[in-house]
Amino acid sequence: MTTFRADIDVDQNKAISRRRSFVLFSLILAIGLIAAGYVFTRSYLLKDLPSLPDKATMWELNLQPNMTLLDKDGAIIGHRGPYIGKPLKLSEMPNYVANAFLAIEDERFYEHEGTDNRAILRAFFQNAKSGGKGQGGSTLTQQLVKNMVLSPKKTYRRKFQEAVLARDMESVMSKPEILELYLNRINLGPRVYGVEAAAQRYFSKSARDINLSEAALLAAIPQAPSRWNPTSNYDGALARSHLVLGRMRANDLISDTEHAQAIATPPVIAEDAIPLITPDVIGHIFDLVDEQVKNLVDAKHKDLIIQTTIDVDMQKQAQKSVEEILSKHATRKKASEAALVTLDNKTGAIRALIGGRDYKASKFNRASQAKRQPGSSFKTFAYAAALENGFTPGTVRIDQPTNIGGWEPENYTRRYRGPMTLREALKHSINTIAAQVTAELGPRAVILLSQRFGIKSELRPEYSLALGSSEVTLQEMTTGYSVFVNEGILRPSYLISAVKNTSGTPLYTRRNRVGSRVYPVPYAHQMTQMLRDVIQTGTGHGAKLGRREAGGKTGTSQDYRDAWFVGFTAHFTTGVWMGNDDNSPMKDVTGGLLPADIWRGYNRAIHKGYKYRPLTPPEALKTSDDIAPILAFYSDLTQALIAERDVAAGITP
Repeated sequence: MTTFRADIDVDQNKAISRRRSFVLFSLILAIGLIAAGYVFTRSYLLKDLPSLPDKATMWELNLQPNMTLLDKDGAIIGHRGPYIGKPLKLSEMPNYVANAFLAIEDERFYEHEGTDNRAILRAFFQNAKSGGKGQGGSTLTQQLVKNMVLSPKKTYRRKFQEAVLARDMESVMSKPEILELYLNRINLGPRVYGVEAAAQRYFSKSARDINLSEAALLAAIPQAPSRWNPTSNYDGALARSHLVLGRMRANDLISDTEHAQAIATPPVIAEDAIPLITPDVIGHIFDLVDEQVKNLVDAKHKDLIIQTTIDVDMQKQAQKSVEEILSKHATRKKASEAALVTLDNKTGAIRALIGGRDYKASKFNRASQAKRQPGSSFKTFAYAAALENGFTPGTVRIDQPTNIGGWEPENYTRRYRGPMTLREALKHSINTIAAQVTAELGPRAVILLSQRFGIKSELRPEYSLALGSSEVTLQEMTTGYSVFVNEGILRPSYLISAVKNTSGTPLYTRRNRVGSRVYPVPYAHQMTQMLRDVIQTGTGHGAKLGRREAGGKTGTSQDYRDAWFVGFTAHFTTGVWMGNDDNSPMKDVTGGLLPADIWRGYNRAIHKGYKYRPLTPPEALKTSDDIAPILAFYSDLTQALIAERDVAAGITP
């Protein structure tokens, strides 16, 4: 019996031992699985976790260059890149600015260490209940980390990384430092960062000077910067700002009186919060400014405010005039593109520039980059060179079949008028006489004069130069024509008048320049009158401006590939080009047709409000009472001979 009982005890001990071993194994296995799960989970959650940058780097992190353009009067006409204001210290802003953000975004900011467990649990249960991830629960520190070093994508891994980095940030920065960085870097609208940039953007004032209701409106934005953008959803942003004010009152951050007063005086969005010119109308100007400003200020300056010479009304009218003609005739006339440049005669300032029909469709600037054949509009420089070399407007040459070294220029009409003055030849755009004059002078004489007049493109020394065989830009041609109306003074065209940074520090200011004399006054007067005749009774008659005097010249390249009209009034010089980027021919479009139509409609609009000023006339011929009848007789005789000649040539006036 004793032996039997002993056997039972042994069996029981073995069973207990086996159970203990199983429990121990299970426990070890569970611990191993938990440890492996922990390692795997931690590895997954911390995968690709970026390191937290140092304090100095945090202030510069992810800042992209930005540029604000002002018109000639200092009003904002466009902006590229993020809006980033000058960093402000907490002490430089009213207390209610920081309090407004704390009240709506992180009430327990001074109580947690980077993460708010209450807010996280609340967000977790809310998201589990709704089945989404809409509830965030982020502290200001977490928002700062997310915006600076993490992806905005809403995942639990990103939230975990937020928490880790937020605690790291709180260990190296004080609460005031974090709050200050937050207020200067938080997203407050489409590409608007920081309270200073937002205050300037929406209220045209510094964050130092905003009132309580304006501070509440800014604090309403971070939850959804696009949704609560006050320039596009003012009512929604205002309603949320009332929630901000309510939270401030509930936390005793403002009094009942302050709350009521802020509700009663809603913020007013500044008139220039929305640029005066839409991006598609100013895109080519932005590109040109960006290219030019690199030569004016040091590359280390990333945030620039650039005052341009652009006149808002003229720029808008230029776009309207170009689009009206193209939309009406583009398909029928197979003309897809046009460009326009306007210069202020007094200064050379570019008042309007259209680089193409649609900036969104093509960034190529046809006003300053495209080199095209100017056709007969280049004859003007050949005749200007002729006057310097002993010719006069009354010099006679014969319009007839001409052979110059094997080259046989033909007139557009393929008809010939016989003897005529240079004045007439320019007025009627006679190819044979322009070619003869160029051959007599030599092409290099025309090239040298053109270069003095501001033509920088390479000009080939060919007899066909006067007929526009060498390619030039519209901006160059417009600058060159302005010399005549400016009595021989070249005022180079320019677009930038001043540059400063967002702190208001001047970086560049253009000095007033008187221009340089490149052409004698008497010849400039004569050319001005000859070009006036082109519009009055010549090929440019489609550009007439009523009683307002204007001078200009048409130009059409071979096979109607380019059509130009460049001309001036006493106030402005404007060039218009039309054609196709692929250099394909248009359908019978000459410079005297659609480009002249654009030029006329545009100039009639922009000159409203400008007093009438005649073009500078040539010096009056001093005559006595005895000589006056003789001059009148010969003037009438000249006109009669011209008329008789034209009839003999079969040309109907």
